[in-house]
Amino acid sequence: MEIPSSAPQLRSLDQMLSLADGGDYLPDLLSRIEANNVEMRSFAQQYSTTAKGKITITIDVSVDPFGATQMTMDDKIVGPKSPKRKAVAWMTGDGGITTHNPAQSRMEIRDAGNGRRELRAAE
Repeated sequence: MEIPSSAPQLRSLDQMLSLADGGDYLPDLLSRIEANNVEMRSFAQQYSTTAKGKITITIDVSVDPFGATQMTMDDKIVGPKSPKRKAVAWMTGDGGITTHNPAQSRMEIRDAGNGRRELRAAE
């Protein structure tokens, strides 16, 4: 059976999405995308880096022998991931972890006296 050419046809993705949930799905989706955009901008400013996210929209379509079409929409909005926490430490010869680099000599703070300068020869 052919559809008459005068019948309105859906020609864009947003028209298809606007059919779901009696028209409530698309505004909800756009609202959640906008909230994710705000989160990404805040993340980029907070961590001084590029924020990455992902929006996945899935439309499952089934058509019966009479041409009745059913579309089921699903989406997934993923915001930026917080950076991993990092620390720096060194491995000792016996397998321990230390905050002091064993290849660097320890700089001890010494008392310089009462502020008088004394000229001394190298020993």
